[in-house]
Amino acid sequence: MKNLAIKLGVKEEDILIEDKSNNSFENVDNSFALINNEDIKQIAIITSCFHLKRCMAIIKKKFKDLEVILIPSKDGFSDSDNWFLSDNSYNSGRSLATYEANLLIKYAKEGKILDLDIQDIVNSKSYN
Repeated sequence: MKNLAIKLGVKEEDILIEDKSNNSFENVDNSFALINNEDIKQIAIITSCFHLKRCMAIIKKKFKDLEVILIPSKDGFSDSDNWFLSDNSYNSGRSLATYEANLLIKYAKEGKILDLDIQDIVNSKSYN
């Protein structure tokens, strides 16, 4: 991903690599530890379409005033425009989207993430 970002024009000194995490919660904590000295007002999340909402909900739970920009990375089978075209077999677009939706409900009920309202997602910046 770093090489692709550089190829697309991002300066290498502007790229921070977080490679210690085992899950999304750790990734948020470890990523923000990398930028701890920065006074940031907004952050962009680049991940699969189905994973964006969970990442945003984790960040917004910890940093309510931070503007979150959602940038979906296309994988061709679990994107917002095609996940529903697959069957529900293991690791299909439909099974990933269903699994993610259930995690959002579970984590919101447990208070681990911000309980998102659809309006939260509509109001966030999103780039396709």
